[in-house]
Amino acid sequence: MAIGRIFGVFGISGSGLSAQRKNLEVRAENIANAESFDRKTGEPYKPKEIEFYAVDDKSLQNSDSNTRTSLLRNFSQHMKGIAGHFNDNSRQAGVSADEQVLKNSDTKLIYAPDHPHANAEGYVEVADVNMIDEMVKLMTAARAYEANATVLNSAKDMFKKALEI
Repeated sequence: MAIGRIFGVFGISGSGLSAQRKNLEVRAENIANAESFDRKTGEPYKPKEIEFYAVDDKSLQNSDSNTRTSLLRNFSQHMKGIAGHFNDNSRQAGVSADEQVLKNSDTKLIYAPDHPHANAEGYVEVADVNMIDEMVKLMTAARAYEANATVLNSAKDMFKKALEI
């Protein structure tokens, strides 16, 4: 196992935390805006969905890859005995999430004759956000976030114990 991969658990769980945080934000936004409108157009709120996808090491890093390559090259010159364990080809897995507005989302009519956006019959068109479904997804995201935080804390504790040996 390459030494550079030992700390990969932090990158993987960290990316999972970020992805689940986005998921929590999208769920909360859908719940909060279920019956809201665009102020300019009067259109009902368009619910959002989250898409998770796997990414590799280079996608997770915001730093310049040339800097990483030069650091690895310098390291290999100075640490000849273990340099083979640190190579640029070792990939670290991770996850990322993108939020997407559902363009063709369903709407429903609610009776609110006093509402400024009500039609002639007194009905207002709002987004058809299933609150139960959104709450289940919110709780699932919260549990996944908690699981990633637990993994980070466990890995941190294991590394601390390994240093005590």
